[in-house]
Amino acid sequence: MKKWIKDYLTFSKRERIGLFGLLMVMGLFLYLPSLLKTAPPILQATDTAWVHQLWQNNAPDTALMQLGQKQQGHPNDELIQPTDPFYFDPNSATERELMQLGLTAKNAQTIVHYRQKGGRFKTPEDLLKIWGIKPDKALALLPYVKIKADGFTPYMGGMHKRGGFNQPYTSKPIPTIQMASASATDWELLPGIGPVLAQRIVKYRDKIGGFTEKTDLLKVYGISDSLFQHIQPYLSVQVMGKPSINTANEAMLVKAGVPQVLAQAIVQYRTQYGSYRSLEDLKQIVFIQPAQYQQLLDLVKL
Repeated sequence: MKKWIKDYLTFSKRERIGLFGLLMVMGLFLYLPSLLKTAPPILQATDTAWVHQLWQNNAPDTALMQLGQKQQGHPNDELIQPTDPFYFDPNSATERELMQLGLTAKNAQTIVHYRQKGGRFKTPEDLLKIWGIKPDKALALLPYVKIKADGFTPYMGGMHKRGGFNQPYTSKPIPTIQMASASATDWELLPGIGPVLAQRIVKYRDKIGGFTEKTDLLKVYGISDSLFQHIQPYLSVQVMGKPSINTANEAMLVKAGVPQVLAQAIVQYRTQYGSYRSLEDLKQIVFIQPAQYQQLLDLVKL
């Protein structure tokens, strides 16, 4: 053990001198920068005078430039404040006019982009279909929408606040639709309902087996209270009769009182073998008992 320590852990005189010299050089390199570093001179007022002079010379121009940007508007047009509602044509109103009506800058830009891509407002209710505009705000603006006819400007019956004459616009009558049977196209005829929302309504109605009261519409995602109140007068709920075994889906049959298992079997049999030719074809479903068949006669029709 002593021999191993002597061979590997002891240094000769020459090795100790070399190791000491290496440590000295390394220490010199580590501390030399701190010894040579000098503190930066303190800035005097004369050294920064040119900065203050430049600021004083350019400050008025900068303020005017910022004011001009705000007056030109976009995207931060804080200078445009909402005013009292006035008559406007959404097919020609500028972004500034739309913002004066209380719409946000993004709403105004959406309307302008919609027109630039070929879109056109045909009725005041089309304003409800613009994405991003709150229904409450759109409904409040509907009485002030005056859409000019193509090709001419008709004589206006009275003068409005902004000058000029406006003829009161007579929109197309809104039809009353039957909630239980209306197609997606029928739903689109109502103000504030576009293609996507119309498809969603029909899909939800088929899922639950039909609407039994008007308030069922509020369960559809996208139908707000304000929109429902606006279209409620144009909704009609017809008391559902017996569902047809040739057209009703599973949800409709269940809603009519058919047990879930039988409703599923009726639809599957129709899908596999085609339409039923008579109610007696229900007996072809193997697990339907005579008592169940008699019960189905009171619940469904051909």
